[in-house]
Formats: sequence, C-alpha cells, structure tokens
Amino acid sequence: MNARLPKRAALLLLAGAVALALLASPGTSNAASPSLQVTPGSGYVGGQAMHFTGNIGQTGVRKIQMQFHMNRPGDAWSPVEGFGGSTQADGDFDFTFQAPSMFGIRYRVVSGSLATDPVTFNAQTQDLTVEPVTPPVAGVPFVLEVDTTPDDLFRRPDTKELVPYPGRELTLQRRLGDGSWAPLGSTQVGQDGMGYFRNVTVSESGTVVYRVIQENWTQDGNRIGWFPSFPTYVDVRGPAAATNLLPAPAERAVEAVREPLPRSGTKSTTASQRYGWAPSLFDFAWEYGESLTSPAHRGTNPNGWWLDYSDGGGRVGKHNGGLLLDSKRDNDVGPGDFGTTSATLRGLPQKYGRWETRLRIKSDESNARDYRVLVELVPDTLADENCGSRNITVAEVAPHANQVFVGVNALNKKWTRTVSGVAINNQSIAFAVEVTKTHITWFMEGQPIATVKSRAAVSDVPLTLRMSMVGNGEQEMNHTSVISDWERGFTLARGKQVTSGQEMKRSGYSAPAC
Repeated sequence: MNARLPKRAALLLLAGAVALALLASPGTSNAASPSLQVTPGSGYVGGQAMHFTGNIGQTGVRKIQMQFHMNRPGDAWSPVEGFGGSTQADGDFDFTFQAPSMFGIRYRVVSGSLATDPVTFNAQTQDLTVEPVTPPVAGVPFVLEVDTTPDDLFRRPDTKELVPYPGRELTLQRRLGDGSWAPLGSTQVGQDGMGYFRNVTVSESGTVVYRVIQENWTQDGNRIGWFPSFPTYVDVRGPAAATNLLPAPAERAVEAVREPLPRSGTKSTTASQRYGWAPSLFDFAWEYGESLTSPAHRGTNPNGWWLDYSDGGGRVGKHNGGLLLDSKRDNDVGPGDFGTTSATLRGLPQKYGRWETRLRIKSDESNARDYRVLVELVPDTLADENCGSRNITVAEVAPHANQVFVGVNALNKKWTRTVSGVAINNQSIAFAVEVTKTHITWFMEGQPIATVKSRAAVSDVPLTLRMSMVGNGEQEMNHTSVISDWERGFTLARGKQVTSGQEMKRSGYSAPAC
C-alpha cells in the first residue's frame, strides 16, 4: 500500500525545497566581502593598462561601474567615463582599464549599494633626460644618451619609480631658428630604459639645441601619449679643443624636497557653472595618457590639439592631470630660466563664444625678473594676427605681483582693467571670457570682473586660446611653473550672457612691430 502525505504536509515540504533552492541560487547568496586589487602597484604612468581584479561582495552576474574621488573638499564619488562591465556568477570581476594620471585620486568598483574599498592612484610622470656622452667637437660624430627612467631628478619624487618600455621609439629633434623642431633620426628604448643616438654630427662650433620625443606607446592595451624632453643646449667646440674636454661636475645647492605641482586643492564655482554654459564645445581634461596632440577628452566637438613653442629653456608637457608650462628642468634657483614658452590650441576656433581655464602658478624664486604669464584669445590664422592688435587678454599675471590685468586690443584702440589685491603665487584661479557681437566680459572664479559694451572691441575673426610664459630674450627670469587643470570652450547657445562686469578704461593702441 502506498503511503500518502497529507496535502498540508506536502505543501510545506515543497515550500522548504523552494527555499533551499533559492538559498543555493547564485543570484542571492552571499560571497566574500567586496574587494579590489590593482596591478601594477607602482611605476605606472597615466594611460598605462592596469589590471583590476576583485569581488563585488555578492554572487550573481551584476553590472558594475567604476567611480572616482578627487579627495578635495566638496568632491563626491563620480562615475568613471568610458567604463562598463559585469561580474562573473560568483561575484568576481577581472578587467583592464587605463591608469589615471592625477596624484591621490581614488577608484572603487560599485554595483547598486555594493562598493569595494577604494584604491589610491599616484601615477609617475613621464620624463627623460638627454645629454652627450662626451663633449661634442665640430665635424666629429658624437653620442647623445637618453634616460627614460631618470630616478635622480632634483625634487621630483614623481619620477623615482618609472619603469622602462623596451622597444618604445625615441625621436631626436633639432631646434630651428623659428622655434620649430626638425627630426634628425630615431632609435628605441633598451631593456634598461636607455636610448642612444650615435653618429650625431655638427659641422661648425657653436650652441645647438636638441630634444627627444618618447613616441606614443600603445602595445598591450596601453594608451600612453608622446612626451618631450626639455630643450638640451649642447656646446659644440672647435676641433682644436678636442682634448681635455671633460667638464667638472656642477655643484648644486641641496634644498628640501618639494612635491610636484598638484591639481587644485579646492573645488569652486566656475563661470560656466554659475551661468549655465554647458554642454562644453570642448574640454581638455588631461586625466589619462594624453599628449599635446590628443583631442579634447569630451565635448560636443571633441577635437583639436596643442602646438607647443619654446625659444629658451622651457617645456610644455602633461603633468599630474594638467597641461604644464615649466621654465627649466630643475625646480630650484639659479640660471637656465629664459625665453618664452607657450601652448596654442589648434583646430577649434570660434568668432564668438566662451573660454575658461583654471591655472595654478608657482615660483619659488624671486632673485630675478618675473615671467609675464598670459592667457589670451588670439586670431586663429596668420592673416588675421596683425601683430597682436586683435588679441584678448583673458588674464595677465606675474607670480609675485598681486594683481590681474585683463583687456582687449582692437586695431587702434584698447580697453583694459587691473584688479588688485589678488594672491597669485601658488594659488588656483579660474579665468574665463565671454565674447559676443556686442560685448566682451571677463570672469575670475566665476564672478564677472570687467565688461566692454562696444561693437568696436569685437574683432569678428576666429579666435583660439593661447597660454604663455613670456620672458625677455636671454635675460634670466625667476623659475616658474604654470599648470592648467583643464581648458574648456562653450558656444553662446546656452546660458545667460553677462554684461555686469566693471566698465573698462579705453585708450589708444599701436601694435608693436612684428
């Protein structure tokens, strides 16, 4: 005889079986605590392929997102653009993503309310040194040695853990009289991080200026952009001076270590935020492995690139999530700071619109003359330049002078204003300008500081952004670094147009000879 369970008991057994099945389901059972590991843990640079592994803390296939935190007052966790992924059934994740270039930025992996502990990134900064192995002699081949992993740079802790990229191409360039660079040849980085240009020959004695470019590195998922050395001045001697040429080592004063220029230490309102200019036309954010010729990181027209210029000892390069103009290699007092260094935006001109950038200027030296640090809108084409008579000065400052100069040149007229009592050295300041057909308004830290309401002040030619440290020929200047966190452009299509800045002084103007 077959025994039969009562109906109520059968239902209870069925419910228990379902409950056990649900507990065994990978979608609901608990896994390990959320975890995140990132390799390599040191020696990497912005744009390098990083390996992210861990567990989200619960089983089941789940969508995951990465978030970042800049660690400044007022910052919050925000999504990492360009990332999307999923866990495996056991909650594990395993993916590759490029390293951020900013110092002290934190990443974590999240899924709904689940979040791993964050990992802090402190990328190294690409750099390289160039020097002759022996003093060059005219007509005699010599060797230039390149070190792509310099660990003994003065006050540069952000280069002490650089690792080599064997096989990465190096290009040697020589500076021409107009400040442009002519390629001379190429070689590759060795296993030890060194590269050598052999049989370099200069026919006559004198001073020759070289630089070396580390070219783009895109193997194995890396997206590391090209990077230039500082200009290297090489004194080529005549054949008669071919003996006893080894120079005595230069002495250098020992100073306390100073960290490289960080990004802005505070978060403040910008003019674009205050007056609703978004979305941006372009936004150069310098967050990963960009080079000067990389297009804008985001925007409705994410194109463009930067043209660098130096007729002295300075360099334009990427550093810690920003665009850096630096007057010479070492961050100390002494000779070598001379000439003009600039970066000009190409490929994104506008006749009318808005431009905004955040600058931090730092100078630890005051024994010489300050550079004129300029943010300008300049005509995009040579035919419209007219020797600076159509330039708009978004901001002109000097590190040790507590004032900001703004103005516009309009052929034979100009309008200017000076704002005093502004701390400049080692301060982070956002500058912006709005150009319409009938007015120009200047902003500092989101506030309008000057307006000119004159049709005559507007040039009606396509304009582009230029940032410069202007020296005085070969005159020695105070060592200065200028880092621009970001550079953004906006159209006039959105937001409120502003004409409430203080009225500007008008005077005559004669463009200098050019």
